[in-house]
Amino acid sequence: MSSGYLPFNFSERLVKQKGSGYHVILGVLVLIFGIGIGLAIDNNSIIYGSLALGIAIIISAFLMIIKQYERAIILRLGKYQRQVGSGIQTRLPFADNILVVDIREKVSEFKAERMLTKDNVPVTIDAILRYKIIDERAKDAILNVENFHQMIQQVSQTTLRNNIGSSEFQDVLSKREEINQHVRTIIASEASSWGIEVTGVEIRQVIIPQELESAMSMQAQAEREKNARVIYGESEVLVAKQFEKAAKVYADNPVAYALRQSNMLYESIKVQGNTIVMIPSESLNSMGFGNLATTIAYLESTKKAVAQQKSKDVETQQKDVGPQ
Repeated sequence: MSSGYLPFNFSERLVKQKGSGYHVILGVLVLIFGIGIGLAIDNNSIIYGSLALGIAIIISAFLMIIKQYERAIILRLGKYQRQVGSGIQTRLPFADNILVVDIREKVSEFKAERMLTKDNVPVTIDAILRYKIIDERAKDAILNVENFHQMIQQVSQTTLRNNIGSSEFQDVLSKREEINQHVRTIIASEASSWGIEVTGVEIRQVIIPQELESAMSMQAQAEREKNARVIYGESEVLVAKQFEKAAKVYADNPVAYALRQSNMLYESIKVQGNTIVMIPSESLNSMGFGNLATTIAYLESTKKAVAQQKSKDVETQQKDVGPQ
């Protein structure tokens, strides 16, 4: 076993080995001891039972059960004989070596740690690889590579590092799907000779140094503030243009300007309910309220109009609530 081979335990091994010789040995021992004990105590039941049990164990040595999600290859005297599928299969004890592999889809994590992008930004990429053994080519995964799981993981990591090293940092953030597809294509071409189909590659996380993350956050915030100021300035320009048009209309029609000022005064009193309203004298003169008596009378009439409007609103609400 090479030093690079991963030490899997029985439940985690990628390739399992089904033995057969011990069945024959066990069957022969059952026959010998069972028949011997039966003869010693002169008991035919023990003899016949041992004979049936020993023969059944020896026959089982010629049979093996392959699960639905497994494929097996048979090495007869160390040489490849055939590949078999699920179900009950036959073998030759002592002569056949049975290697069984799981063909279900597998998920492997891999990452490229502290590497530089094309524009010298240090990143750590965390990704996952999904792959499975091709049904008809299970023998290639067992015979062509010592540990296909470790091999495809190393190839995936190397391919990802090469791809990230030739990409701009912004492309890594914004073009993940393209990078995933490119890395998958390269890994699939390598793994095809091992009888493995790569079903997907996905970049899960892009990790950058904390100080760079803080700088990017400040840059993004400054960019948003700049855009907000630009939009605010554009809105001011639009408002100024509208005021310019309104000024031209009011300049040609003083009555319309006076009515507009009166309406603004009415809305101010209606919304705020102020008793004291500060009004520039120029506005009063333009509306024809140059003396104090006329101004007070106008304000009083405006307050009465507002009060009447509020009372009408209350009565309307009471009528609407009454029938309910």
